[in-house]
Amino acid sequence: MGNPLFFATAVKKTTTPEEIEAVLAEAMPEVDVVDVDVTGGSGNTTLRVFIDHPDGVDHELCVKVTGLLDRYLKDHAVEVSSPGLERRLRKPEHFLSAAGEKINVKTYGPVQGQRNFTGFLIDAGENGIVMDLGDRVIELTYDQVARAKKLFEFPDEPGPGDGKKKKSRRQ
Repeated sequence: MGNPLFFATAVKKTTTPEEIEAVLAEAMPEVDVVDVDVTGGSGNTTLRVFIDHPDGVDHELCVKVTGLLDRYLKDHAVEVSSPGLERRLRKPEHFLSAAGEKINVKTYGPVQGQRNFTGFLIDAGENGIVMDLGDRVIELTYDQVARAKKLFEFPDEPGPGDGKKKKSRRQ
């Protein structure tokens, strides 16, 4: 799998995922805007748009989406890419599709004495999520979640030709 695909070309800091979704909705309703990130400053900003599609994300799709975002090109660089394996979870449907997977959640403020949670997503509903942290189960509302993403872990499989599990160099 490796790195997400990128298509870069030549946004204001307040550009939101909802704004980008509205731009793409009519022309490409099947494109899911996973995240929007605006970086840089002083006339040197980059608008990064992470998209998903039921048929996957390839270079051609990134080019088409970039073309639909041409209104942003006069003031900002625009990068359109797949969200990669450790994709951000932003909408309730993103969380729901990640049920059973390992995720990381950072909250706006402390919840039960901490702000960073890593565990398995048990459930996602209209108002929030339920996570298994290993030592306890926690419920978080979407209003508490500042940032969340899926975590990718390589499976413990035998290496080629040795029939044994690979050991970490740090062991």
